[in-house]
Order: sequence, then structure tokens, then C-alpha cells
Amino acid sequence: MSIKNRAVTVMAIILLLTATPGPLTVGAEMTFIQHDDIFKERKRPPVAFDHDLHMAALEENGCGVCHHSRDDASSQLVYIEGEELSCRECHLGKKKDGIPALREAYHGSCTACHRKRIKTKQLPSGPTTCGECHKAARP
Repeated sequence: MSIKNRAVTVMAIILLLTATPGPLTVGAEMTFIQHDDIFKERKRPPVAFDHDLHMAALEENGCGVCHHSRDDASSQLVYIEGEELSCRECHLGKKKDGIPALREAYHGSCTACHRKRIKTKQLPSGPTTCGECHKAARP
């Protein structure tokens, strides 16, 4: 491939990555968590999220660790196979009816899980600081 063709391809990819309003599927199960409709004035870059990596690490705990719905009868969070929801489907830009805002849901679930895995020596674990998740350059 010529240098000119590579440059055009790279520019097209950059344009695609920066213009997409919601999570962007990058690879088989890699997405960028960005939600431009909620995080309009973000101070940090979007987070690259590898779904396959998380599925493998949390396999023994099941999908309900991340994918849950509120059971109206019991007010508990439950997992319903085949009805997996993304965080964005229930968590909005602001806390509402006791449901944490999307930002707090991500931070509360992700970093808390990573820290717990470190504390209980369930390694490997994921990042626990802002800059480890919110990296300036996309892969």
C-alpha cells in the first residue's frame, strides 16, 4: 500500500472514530465507551473496553456482574439471560429515581471491581486510575 493510500486510510479511521456518537465497535468485541449524547463536554478521552477480555475474567461470576435489570417486585438487580442491557439503557446523564448516573455507574462498577480483584489477589485486574482507562490515544 502506498504512503498516500495509508494516509487516506488512517484519516478515514480517525474521522470515523471521532464522529461516532455512541459506543463504537472496533474489533470483534472491542468498543469505545463515549456516549457523546451524555458526555458532551468530556475532560478525558473515551475508554476502550474489551468485552471478550471481561467475559473471560468474569466467566465464573456470570454475565450478571455487569448486565442486570431491576426486578420491580423485589427491587433487586437481577440477570435475565437473553435480555442483556447496556449500561446506557437504564443509566442516564443524571441520577434519577435512585438509579446512578451513567458516569457513576461506570466508575462505581469498573474501578470497584478492579480494586476488589487486586485486594483479593484475583489477578489479572484492570486499571484503577483515571489515566489508565482514559488514554489519550486510541488503539
